[in-house]
Amino acid sequence: MNQRDTTEADFDFTVDILSAFFAQGRIRRSLATIADVEVTGWEKWWQVELAMFLCDHDQISEWDIEEEFLTDRRRGTTKDFVAADISFRRRKYAADRLIILELKQDNDWKRCVANMLSDAEKMHTTQSRSLFGAVVRSFFVVGVYPSVGKAEIHDHIEKLAEAREIEWDLMETRFIKDTPFSFTIL
Repeated sequence: MNQRDTTEADFDFTVDILSAFFAQGRIRRSLATIADVEVTGWEKWWQVELAMFLCDHDQISEWDIEEEFLTDRRRGTTKDFVAADISFRRRKYAADRLIILELKQDNDWKRCVANMLSDAEKMHTTQSRSLFGAVVRSFFVVGVYPSVGKAEIHDHIEKLAEAREIEWDLMETRFIKDTPFSFTIL
């Protein structure tokens, strides 16, 4: 399987993981309450809940939070390392190959998208190995925000990505049932 096929397979797998995560009644009720009481800054809650979900998933063999990657200073960064929000390995896949997720949430969907693309740029300054030797198999950014039309969000992402000279071949947006939120993965 070539890298493009691997990335597409990982993308589809990750969309399925996220869809199953957001299909849980407890998570949907929590998101509805977050919206009702106007909670902000709940990204860390989401990160922990997703990690716990991965812990019990039969197709995930291991996961980590805040996996650290050295930066490649030739790419214009001043930091020595960056930490990815979630990393996980699919069961029956190479032990040192990880799928990396950066998570974003915001009550303003345009700001969420801008932050997603900033995180993508940040991760593109890293070397392909973590501090512990794991290799990035695939990298995706996921954002949760108040729902807007899929075409509107996709057009906005494409315009911002083009302006920043970021290429995205894969993009999926899904509404989170019984909540006012959607998620987009790039």
